[in-house]
Amino acid sequence: MTFNSLKVEHMVRNRGIKAREYFAFVYPDRSGNASFQDIGKNINPKAETIERIADLLQCPIDDLFDRENKYVTNQVNGNNNTVSSYNVTADPEVLAATNRHLQDVIERQDKTIAELNHRIDQLIELAKRP
Repeated sequence: MTFNSLKVEHMVRNRGIKAREYFAFVYPDRSGNASFQDIGKNINPKAETIERIADLLQCPIDDLFDRENKYVTNQVNGNNNTVSSYNVTADPEVLAATNRHLQDVIERQDKTIAELNHRIDQLIELAKRP
């Protein structure tokens, strides 16, 4: 996982944040002129700096990094309250294993439903008898 300062520079530009505003927020103890190119030069910032960058850009910290495994966070909401949250990886092997597992679950459920339908049909036939 590598911090991507060029990605940060691109995000700053796209959000219409001026380089001077960026540096004033991210490095409040520093002063002087700054340019967008200076953003791209900071390839190994401290954790506190990364937090301030994410706060300024209003994005998850993960968005500031290059990762081999991308994660998507989903939340299930009910009555405006988060009921649960989970992460799903985009790793092809994990997705394939998950897909196989879900197919097995669906097949078992289909079999159970077919058995229940058969039993219902039998009960209906019994109920029709005098």
